Amino acid sequence: MLLRAILFGGKGGVGKSTLACATALRLSEKGKTLLVSIDPAHSLTGILKVQVGSNAVRIRENLFAVELCAERLVEDYVSKVLSAIGEMMPSLKSGLKEYARYVKHSPTALETAVLDGIADYLEADFQFVVVDSAPTGQMVRIFQTVKMVEGWFSFLEKVAKERQKLETFMGRSDKVFDLIKKRREKVERLVRILKEKAIIFAVANEERLSIEEALDLEKHLKEFKVYRVMNKWKSAEGNFLKVGYLQAPYGIERLSLLDVGELLEVIV
Repeated sequence: MLLRAILFGGKGGVGKSTLACATALRLSEKGKTLLVSIDPAHSLTGILKVQVGSNAVRIRENLFAVELCAERLVEDYVSKVLSAIGEMMPSLKSGLKEYARYVKHSPTALETAVLDGIADYLEADFQFVVVDSAPTGQMVRIFQTVKMVEGWFSFLEKVAKERQKLETFMGRSDKVFDLIKKRREKVERLVRILKEKAIIFAVANEERLSIEEALDLEKHLKEFKVYRVMNKWKSAEGNFLKVGYLQAPYGIERLSLLDVGELLEVIV
């Protein structure tokens, strides 16, 4: 059963991925852990010194890692949803193929597909899921998409319910309502998990712009548990968790030396 979902966000280049890897490594000592990268510029392979791809691989006992491929996620998500609609409404199949071309490149296609992928892993057999996120802007959009999709499916369900009444009156079965209901319930489970079990680390270093982005992330995600983290800490003062500097923290042995103790205290 999932105990915690841990998401790392912040300005590019502040060490989010390294902290995510080090934290996942330590958490794997306490339970089965999955490290997930949703950053388009994946770096898990370089940090762990183990080949990581779009399918989960075992790094060591109780530690698995995967780099979600944005293009593949969108392709799979759109195909899955539209094929289900096509099966229920065969007359729309030709139009759906054309529609799919536009949906794959829509502004929220990536965020929606990423959410779907994360939701599947949060409901899988892991006690800890550590997410290495994209820089601040995309992470904020992903959380905004959660709210948008939740409302959108609620609206679609109301429309489908009226359609179901008509189909029942005409003596025909209608699975559209059930499909939309299942999709909405999945989004609602994701929102519930994030609110109950997610911790978000807004990572910065001792550089002003990165601190401002961490504060901005905290402001946008105030509905969730957000903690500020100062990576490569030297002397800066403030309300943040501290991670000291470690030269070349790459590979399992070096990562195990990175002191993420203050992060672990708020996780477990």
